[in-house]
Amino acid sequence: MKNLYFFILEYSQVHPIRFWAMVSILVLGFILALLLVWFLLKRRRRNSSLPRDRQGNIMGGSFSWKGRVIYKKIHLIHVFVLGLVSVIFVWNYSSSQLFGTKFGGKENLWISESNYIFGLDVSHYQGKIRWSEVQKSSHPIEYIFIRSTMGSDGKDKRFKENWKAAKQHNFIRGAYHYYRPNENSAEQFQNYKSVVRLNSGDFIPILDVEVESPYGRDNLRKGVLNWLRLAEVTYGVKPMIYTGLKFYQDILKGHVEGYPLWIAAYSGKHRLKGENWDFHQFTERVRVQGISHLVDGNDFDGSLEDLRRFCLD
Repeated sequence: MKNLYFFILEYSQVHPIRFWAMVSILVLGFILALLLVWFLLKRRRRNSSLPRDRQGNIMGGSFSWKGRVIYKKIHLIHVFVLGLVSVIFVWNYSSSQLFGTKFGGKENLWISESNYIFGLDVSHYQGKIRWSEVQKSSHPIEYIFIRSTMGSDGKDKRFKENWKAAKQHNFIRGAYHYYRPNENSAEQFQNYKSVVRLNSGDFIPILDVEVESPYGRDNLRKGVLNWLRLAEVTYGVKPMIYTGLKFYQDILKGHVEGYPLWIAAYSGKHRLKGENWDFHQFTERVRVQGISHLVDGNDFDGSLEDLRRFCLD
């Protein structure tokens, strides 16, 4: 249950539009189901009060034998139309929101056209990645961020295979930890350290902070700074922080100065004007061959030589 709770919490934070769309569909479906049950029960009570013949058939009125046949046909048509609309909606939603190049979809190359250096970030949400196909992508992919750990004991199911494959296919790779604000920061760092083996050429350690703490913002900042301090002592470099634009402006800005910054803002590159950023996650809708689900796209503000300065020696 704990893992399910954190899965829902993380998914709602990382993909809010997708999450609330699915919640709305489930709530609407539940309401329609309740209305249908109420209608059937009401109809049954009304039928039980109508006069019947010796065979038990309702005599006369709108619920005569002929009327009941017509009603059943109308009801079946209604159910069929509702089911068809649901299938079409779910299919369109799935193909647009969940699937990348699956079912014949093409790469959306326009989305990575930029003066910045382009890269992806992945987790087990993308499923099994066919890395040899990703390497042949027409997107100008230079680097891959990979989720490694979550909280004090969570581990991304596909981190090991993604971490190894990214290196084998000549991508600059980075490992990030998803921070759970209600868990001990030192234990969270130990979880990251026990799973991730950073080598020369890999990105500096990365901390993903997206959720407010139930213990207050001061406690959150204290825990985040402790994780960053432990990483800096261990690896001898300043770690990077990943967070959303509003979260950064409301909670972290002014408290994490001096750390490289990776900001998520999906409403266009103009959203980051006025902020000093190193990486910008500007979309969650990149379609890449070899990845069945949509994936996040990122820009780096600098040259390839500048990019390598964010890597370990």
